[in-house]
Amino acid sequence: MPRRRPFRVLLISTAVCLVSQCEKPAPAAAAKGKTLATVAGQAITDQDLLQEAEWRRSNNQAVPAAPELLQEMADRLALVEKAKQAGIADDPETKRRIQSVIIASLREKQLEAEIAKIAVTDEEIAKAYEARREEFSQPGLDRFAILFQAADAKASDARKAEAKQRLEQAIALADANPATGGRGPAAGGFGQVAAQNSDDQVSRYKGGDIGWIETAAKETRLPASVIEAGRALEKGKRSGVLEAADGYYVILKTDARPGGMRPLEQVADNLRQQILRDKRRAAEEAFLADALRLAKADIDEAAAAQVVLPASPPPAAAGPELSPP
Repeated sequence: MPRRRPFRVLLISTAVCLVSQCEKPAPAAAAKGKTLATVAGQAITDQDLLQEAEWRRSNNQAVPAAPELLQEMADRLALVEKAKQAGIADDPETKRRIQSVIIASLREKQLEAEIAKIAVTDEEIAKAYEARREEFSQPGLDRFAILFQAADAKASDARKAEAKQRLEQAIALADANPATGGRGPAAGGFGQVAAQNSDDQVSRYKGGDIGWIETAAKETRLPASVIEAGRALEKGKRSGVLEAADGYYVILKTDARPGGMRPLEQVADNLRQQILRDKRRAAEEAFLADALRLAKADIDEAAAAQVVLPASPPPAAAGPELSPP
């Protein structure tokens, strides 16, 4: 009496068997090789036995004696037949799982092998770079810091003179105590002088820094005359007192970046990944299109549009964040 495999192992094998129909042994009448057993009208031949043993060996599984292996194969076919008779093979959830396993196996054996061969050449990268020149063009940028004393057009001459004098005193302080750099928002530009001597609320606590501005920008939040004076400066240089409609300014060019094309070397890796992703997506789409063609699929979208489907469930509400213990 051959030793029987545990029933739990047989159930696992049966689940796989439902996917491939156990690579069905041929019906008894059409069996190739010597018939060793018949289960539910299906023959298990000596060739089937050899194939099963080879599969187990190649998958690092123990190969039992031939009588035991034959019994296991018969048990498996019997369980599949029992599952069919119980309607399990026609259960929608079971069908979906079987289809998913079949599709995964198909992708692994056919599509993934083709995708693995996909490569991107240097010529393709260079061609994509030239085709997307506009995307890789970067504008010239300038960075400024300002000191500002408010005195609008309606202010008296005395008020304007006072504002101008305060700005001149602030410039003298900044020249005598230049920002040394380092850490913190007021470490550059006009440093702490801006916090104490500038009316520009946006920049005063950041050393007067107003951030990067495109060299070709036509409009900024500052008067055009002030920005133009700043653009004419060399990096690290400041202007004198500039009068504008809303008061008096001094502007310092803290940094500058020239515009132009980003070098190919900087974008080549990203381009390679994008091209590779596009090629892989195209391969998957072609693979699916070929599957539909071979299956002679006939899809009636107009009829499908008439079917009323249940609404998608609402997204799960995020639970409260828990503080770490």
